[in-house]
Amino acid sequence: MSDRKRKPATLCVQGENSQTSGPAVAPIVQASTFVFENQQQMLDSVQGKTGKDVYTRWSNPTTKNVEEKLNALEGTEDTHVVASGMAAIASAIMGLVKNGERVLSSDSIYGGTFNLFNKILSQICMEIDYVDTDAVADTLEDSGSKYKLCFFETPTNPTLKIIDIKKVADAAQSTGTISLIDSTFGSPINQRPYTLGIDLVMHSATKYLGGHSDIIAGTISGSKELMSEVRSAAKLLGGTMDPFASFLLDRGIKTLEVRVAKHNSNASYLAENLSRDSRVREVHYPGLPSHPQHDIAKKQMYGFGGMMAVTLDTDLAGTSRFVDSLKIFLNAVSLGGVESLASIPALTTHYGIDEKSLNEMGISSSTVRLSVGIEDQEDLLDDLMAGLDVLS
Repeated sequence: MSDRKRKPATLCVQGENSQTSGPAVAPIVQASTFVFENQQQMLDSVQGKTGKDVYTRWSNPTTKNVEEKLNALEGTEDTHVVASGMAAIASAIMGLVKNGERVLSSDSIYGGTFNLFNKILSQICMEIDYVDTDAVADTLEDSGSKYKLCFFETPTNPTLKIIDIKKVADAAQSTGTISLIDSTFGSPINQRPYTLGIDLVMHSATKYLGGHSDIIAGTISGSKELMSEVRSAAKLLGGTMDPFASFLLDRGIKTLEVRVAKHNSNASYLAENLSRDSRVREVHYPGLPSHPQHDIAKKQMYGFGGMMAVTLDTDLAGTSRFVDSLKIFLNAVSLGGVESLASIPALTTHYGIDEKSLNEMGISSSTVRLSVGIEDQEDLLDDLMAGLDVLS
């Protein structure tokens, strides 16, 4: 085979390295500790001179296999896989931001991240400033060197706002700010932020990377220099990925490209049809020409994803009736699996957040988040239409 760079579908299955012998599937190394012939060998490994594994809280061969595959997909130098997306965010920020330094965050983010910032990080003397999604890059440019790190999502959870990745990356580089993106909704198939200049790319691997709603996992990818600090923090925080879960994550990634293609087409089909229904006040999907940041999404995304949100022309009680009536869309949190899910953010992912903050995020009591799976698109549309009939 030529030296031509492999395409994402190939990278998902085999990564960058050609296998010439051994098992076709990376084995599960279900071990907590590793044996050395003598103390010098162990010391060399503890000091990182050999690359050999010492203790699974630090590294594990099964997990390393997944990390190498994600490096190939993201175009990064180093990836660390941990026990959850929240562990990935916590490890990155606590490894890179010191006491008294400031973090800039877009105001439209996952509720768990919002609570991590406000209830944990702000209490250990980190300063968190929030800004509208449209103003992240401009705020950075005007800040001088005020911020150590800038965190943002795109597309955002749950209302699918889009932030110009390249613009934020350029602003962060010009001010010496570390940029960190939660790219969960996009997946490495639909967008690759590192190639646009972002320093660190994070995923809740529970979602599209795993793809089957059977693991909890998180990933963080970037340069070796930054990742050395992230790895050190993750090692101490203890959010270790179990080797069997790493095996399942690798298995999920093998079908990532084909799954995301189906997610993309199904969500686009539903968004187009729902946007023509008068019972739906607004459809939040970056693939629609009516989306406020559609042109930005076209510029930086290879596909528009399987996530969408709808704002219904009803109140919370009506919204609950709509979700409860669905048969194919399962009434559950999470996203990115092969099955379609529906949830009300105000009652789930963003529950307990004050009304002012919810309004700034564009979330109302009639907002429904839909994780569009890979079922037949006509069956999915029929299910949603039957739910809307309940409101009528």
